[in-house]
Amino acid sequence: MLEVENLKAWYGAAQILFELSLHVGRGEVVALMGRNGAGKSTTFKALMALIPQRSGTVRFLGENISQLKPFEIARRGLGFVPEDRRIFSDSCRRTGASSRI
Repeated sequence: MLEVENLKAWYGAAQILFELSLHVGRGEVVALMGRNGAGKSTTFKALMALIPQRSGTVRFLGENISQLKPFEIARRGLGFVPEDRRIFSDSCRRTGASSRI
């Protein structure tokens, strides 16, 4: 479902991700954990092409999305909701909805 090979990302001259590779199969639940500043958010931003300085290969549902723009990636069904932005807090509370990846 999601395959990442040798993903690298930079903020300016500072390289944050170094050759990250991972595979998430259909139906799997995966957690990305680490201390503050370890690159968790940067990983997701790089997957979504929200960081312009990146390299590596990202495939979603078999399609190489490495060169797509963020809106094109989202249209294919891959999304990113930043932590603690309260984007869905009111609607989930009212409806009792929960999220699932």
